[in-house]
Amino acid sequence: MEASESTITTTDHRPLPKWYPIWNGKPWYNGNPEALAWLLDGVGRNISFVGAGAFLGTALLRVAKESLGCPTEALEDGGPIPECQGRVLGIKPSSLLTTYTMLVGVTSAALLPLMGAIVDYTRHRLLFGRITSALFCISIFPLIFLNENNFTAMAIVQVVSSFIGWAQTELTHSYLPELTDDEMVLNEYTKTYTMAFFSSAVVYLIVVIGSVTLAGHGDDDLLTSQVGMVLSFGINIVLLPTAWGRLFEKRERKHKLPEGGKLWSAGFVQLYRTGRHIATNYRALKWFYLAVAMSDSGVQALATIAVTYMTDQLQFTARENGVAIVIILIGCVPGAVLSSYVTRKLDPIKSSIGSLALLIVAITLVAILLVGPGHFIETYVLCFFLGVGSGWKWTNDRLLAATVIPEGQDAELMGFFLFSGQCLSWIPPLVYTAINEAGVSQRVGIASLNVYLLLSVFCFLCMGGYQRAREEVGRSSASENDEDLTEASKSELDGTEITSS
Repeated sequence: MEASESTITTTDHRPLPKWYPIWNGKPWYNGNPEALAWLLDGVGRNISFVGAGAFLGTALLRVAKESLGCPTEALEDGGPIPECQGRVLGIKPSSLLTTYTMLVGVTSAALLPLMGAIVDYTRHRLLFGRITSALFCISIFPLIFLNENNFTAMAIVQVVSSFIGWAQTELTHSYLPELTDDEMVLNEYTKTYTMAFFSSAVVYLIVVIGSVTLAGHGDDDLLTSQVGMVLSFGINIVLLPTAWGRLFEKRERKHKLPEGGKLWSAGFVQLYRTGRHIATNYRALKWFYLAVAMSDSGVQALATIAVTYMTDQLQFTARENGVAIVIILIGCVPGAVLSSYVTRKLDPIKSSIGSLALLIVAITLVAILLVGPGHFIETYVLCFFLGVGSGWKWTNDRLLAATVIPEGQDAELMGFFLFSGQCLSWIPPLVYTAINEAGVSQRVGIASLNVYLLLSVFCFLCMGGYQRAREEVGRSSASENDEDLTEASKSELDGTEITSS
């Protein structure tokens, strides 16, 4: 018997909104409104981040170069375009994207402990989420009006928007482990989130690219950016207020703030204590978090650096950059499948090293082969392999984060895992910007990303083997491990999250 709107209730028997979506007579997520809120919030933010990277970043760089009178079209002989030596806000146009990525990396890493303190020590998680979601939508709106006269102001607005987006991301993630007490149900939730994030990003990119192409303006980066930002704003202004205004619920504080403690420093104190405890008692886990810090810093910077290089050196338009990002997203799917296969054949640590090896090879080939305009096929092929390596890496990271930690400390150490992945994200953009500002080839800057991946490989090797890492934290013995690993690998494959910076 199909349920009517008047009889649909939440998981704790409260009435659901009349507009709550129903499929085959049943409410989505079994009537769990916060599970739907998590989906809506994530889809909106993901589309905004993808649109800013694919379209806005390309337009900013192109408009900045044109304002300085620098060439932006391919030379007749097909050779590389001369480097633009002019300055915007004191830096080269080709350093704009990496500079604002560096600023966002620093602020988001510093912000994470504060957001954790708000979640742990106050009752204001929902209030802060509503504030950040409103500010995020407001910050997207001005980006629609990017032009050659205001691009410096728009670059600053984008930095602020990204900062707010990361703050909101951290607040949203605090709800994830609280959506349900059933691990299998949570795995089903994350699987649907993955499919929704991936499919919505691909559809968004295709709609923007298709609309400007059909209108005959596929080579107009500024118009493509404006269309992308209009669509991004329209999606977020509907989804985020719905999630935070109607579906997410208030939470009580988890802990009482220690006497004499201050909210702004409580998160940093707890982070320090957790890090010291890990370094003292869990050798393999220490090296794992170091490996994540190194590899995540390189892979997260790859998106911004790739857009900069494709726009500045390969002369890709916003439409062509959008196609490249679609290909990277598509490559993440076989990457997740490959992760599951290699993990079962070997183990998660060896599989992680394999993913980094693939990324190192792909990045090296990018630096060697893509030397100027006209390399569309080579670029798209390498983008696919970068996507495979990224999907493989993210899947393995989450699997290890769940299987080499002491039982009963999942929530605390998941927060530390998130911080590890963010704390060094500002270093690769800083190094790339320094290389670019010094007049060294941007190909060297791209190749420099391999340094962080190689350091990550070294850290994984220092873990001493997967079985040893599990035994160190009191996990299963060798005879019990195979079945657990198979189940965990399957679970991580089902719940792989496709993310874009």
